[in-house]
Amino acid sequence: MATDLTYRELVRQVRELSRKVRRDTAAFQALATAQKEQAQQTGRLAEQIATLHVDAATVAETREVSRIMQGLSDAAIAYAASAEEAGREAVATERQAHTDHDGIQQAVDSSRVPMADRTWYTQE
Repeated sequence: MATDLTYRELVRQVRELSRKVRRDTAAFQALATAQKEQAQQTGRLAEQIATLHVDAATVAETREVSRIMQGLSDAAIAYAASAEEAGREAVATERQAHTDHDGIQQAVDSSRVPMADRTWYTQE
């Protein structure tokens, strides 16, 4: 596959990956925010049922659920932050591909000389 990768294909693939990562990052952040709100709401619920003199085991279990939900929320927030960083890296990769290879592509595109045997270009 690497032998078939052209500059234009590289840029297209990196651009598409970057777009997907940014889209998914927004979804992860929304989920993390919703989980955080649910954890806080469950914590408030535990306090409310405690004032109603509900048995201590139920109150304790509700508090534990709130703590678990908060842990999930923290993990989701960390995951969203990592996804956001991956999106920034994908954009930087696209820029770097452009910087490193666009001049070569422009020279090939503007050259009036027919391309030589392409296998020579893929040799290492």
